[in-house]
Amino acid sequence: MDEIRIENLRVYAHHGVYREENEKGQNFYINATLETDTRKAGILDDLGLSTNYGEVCKFLHRFLKEHTYKLIETVAETAAEALLLHFPLVKNVTLEVRKPEAPIPLSFESVSVKISRGWRKAYLACGSNMGDKKGYLDGAVRAFRSDIKCRVLRVSDWIVTAPYGGVEQDDFLNGAMEIETLYTPRMLLEKIHEIESAYGRERKVHWGPRTLDLDILLYEDRMIDEEDLMIPHVDMHNRDFVLGPLAQIAPYKIHPLFGKSILQMYEEHRKHVGDGGLARAAEGREAQNMWARKLTLEEAGEIYTDYLKGDFPPAEIKPFSIIEKMWKKGCYQAYGFYEEEKADKRTGEKEETDGAQPLCAYAFLLANKEEHVLLLDYFAVCRQKRGKGYGSLALSLLQKECAGFDALVIEVEDDELDDIDEEVRLVRKRRISFYTHAGCVMTSTRSRVWGVDYRIMALPLLDTEMRPDMADKVTALYGGMYNKEAMKKHFAITAL
Repeated sequence: MDEIRIENLRVYAHHGVYREENEKGQNFYINATLETDTRKAGILDDLGLSTNYGEVCKFLHRFLKEHTYKLIETVAETAAEALLLHFPLVKNVTLEVRKPEAPIPLSFESVSVKISRGWRKAYLACGSNMGDKKGYLDGAVRAFRSDIKCRVLRVSDWIVTAPYGGVEQDDFLNGAMEIETLYTPRMLLEKIHEIESAYGRERKVHWGPRTLDLDILLYEDRMIDEEDLMIPHVDMHNRDFVLGPLAQIAPYKIHPLFGKSILQMYEEHRKHVGDGGLARAAEGREAQNMWARKLTLEEAGEIYTDYLKGDFPPAEIKPFSIIEKMWKKGCYQAYGFYEEEKADKRTGEKEETDGAQPLCAYAFLLANKEEHVLLLDYFAVCRQKRGKGYGSLALSLLQKECAGFDALVIEVEDDELDDIDEEVRLVRKRRISFYTHAGCVMTSTRSRVWGVDYRIMALPLLDTEMRPDMADKVTALYGGMYNKEAMKKHFAITAL
């Protein structure tokens, strides 16, 4: 960082512990080093692109004369902060206040206090899972923007995520924020608590529901280990809902402890989840060990009647005769996901049951063997099992069962349309977030099917280097179920 230096600026002011110092005054000498970028100003020879040191001198002179403090420590602290707030191009300031006429009954040349202060970059995690979640998060951003000692630089998207930590509660809306601040880490923590309290945050249950949750993830490259303040955040590397938003706004920020970029940590975490970590992602919730079984047509028909017809809107349910026709052609299949029988904790023996194993989830799939892809036609978790990690675990099992194909294609309703209300948009984003957490990736392909707009996601199976354009594969999948006339009239598949 470049420097602008001011040496021995003399100011006659009235600072001191004793009354005569305040009444009579004395000379103070200021040394200031301003850290700023002077390159543009130097190249273009434009004072407007630099910090005018003449104005800085006038500002310091006026500030010291207009205020009276007992301690030169206070003079230095308040003057440094005032400089940083008044001159936006100054990133850091080192300020020395010399007092050569201090009332000391000994021979000395001068006494002084020298401090360094500046704008410090910090990254915050933001979350809410009670009430007006988006309103609380937006309010937190506004609170930081209205604080003169903070500058909000970037804010990530708000994403819907599952609860963390084993307490049964509503899904979270999460994100991350990059700020510059004059606060120390401790002062920033106090500011965070103040904002949380203003939005009704109560700290009753660890990892429990909350109106607003703000955490300091990183503060410069500081490493702090105190009872109530640990920086970097001790568990951020394990939290997908932290790394994802943070990678969006600061992908190349290096973690001071691990020596890896945020993007690198995020990708490693996602790879870990994709390599069987989906079951671990549900850790602390109620998902138990499950197993997948490929269903017969008769079993699929029973699930269609007993579950599927109640789980999906009537407009989305195709006649079972179409499924039966595709099944007999060899391009349709279904899986049931069942909970393992519970074992006695003392003996390890399986408990006796009536032979009926509880269904936890099911998946109906349209296959195109020529293109080596599957379409997730219907996928649902049974009502009593929802919100407990069974969906992620079922997808993980399905990924193994379908490993002979290149990819599993998933339709998700378009969350980027202009003419949908925010509540509908949030529901759609929540579904996309679920599949993203399960290792699915968003492709560049979109479809309009029977008047409904979809974005196309894909779960890699054999093909780990999938092309983002899946239009030809999606067309082939639909073409295996519908004739050319129906495809032309009711289907539109594009790749952006």
